[in-house]
Amino acid sequence: MKYKLYIDAFFLLNFFMDTLLLFLIRKVLNCTATRLRVLLGGAFGAGMTCVVTVVPYVPAWIKLLAGYGFISICMIRISFSGMNFRMALRASLYLYGFAFLLGGVLQAVWMQIPFFRKYGMGILSVCMTGTAVYILFAFCYTARQRRRRCGIFPVRVVWNGKETTLKALVDTGNSLFEPISHKPVSIVEKQALELVFGEERPGLFRAIPFHSIGRSNGILDGYELTELIIFGENEKIKIDKPMVGLYDGKLSAGAAYQMILHPALTEKQEECS
Repeated sequence: MKYKLYIDAFFLLNFFMDTLLLFLIRKVLNCTATRLRVLLGGAFGAGMTCVVTVVPYVPAWIKLLAGYGFISICMIRISFSGMNFRMALRASLYLYGFAFLLGGVLQAVWMQIPFFRKYGMGILSVCMTGTAVYILFAFCYTARQRRRRCGIFPVRVVWNGKETTLKALVDTGNSLFEPISHKPVSIVEKQALELVFGEERPGLFRAIPFHSIGRSNGILDGYELTELIIFGENEKIKIDKPMVGLYDGKLSAGAAYQMILHPALTEKQEECS
């Protein structure tokens, strides 16, 4: 049986789907890759898929290996050039997983809608379905991340071999940065760190200016700790040498939390541009 392949339509369909999958990876891994690099990765994947498909006398298993191996890895390396091997492997797993799920959604749409069962799904239908899936996923994922960033989590504060566990609020309104190193600054009740500091203080001291309601200018005593471990819902985030500002008072009524985390500490942005 012979089939007629319209290579231009085949390229456009693969380009759209590959680019969509790469944008999903960029969102989940919170990468800094530009849109242009993602588009270049999608174009490479679509172009190479066309080449592998039309080349004659090549065994099917070689084409399959090229599609799921070489082409996929190259797409990721082009789109996210700063990835190390471990991150690239993780991105590849996401790529295969998203492709499998998207294929399942398209199959379900084709099976459930009589018009598509009778006439098939054209390029426009596939692209519209893929776009709808991406928008729905992005909305749900962003909402979940927002809830996670605004929650209260247990954190372990470590300095000079001593440690204590506190409750910390992730506050998106906290925009404090240490003026010299530009490290994000979390705010901690001074009394909560007495057990860790005792009569000592960390060697690195910084005066951290801040603004708040009812106080136009203020200064916090800032110190660099050894380590900060945030225990999230399904993950543990470790920050080496975090900067904290000591607040002489209570941060919350009823001691709901003793620390206000800088939101940048929970945003694990990958350097994969």
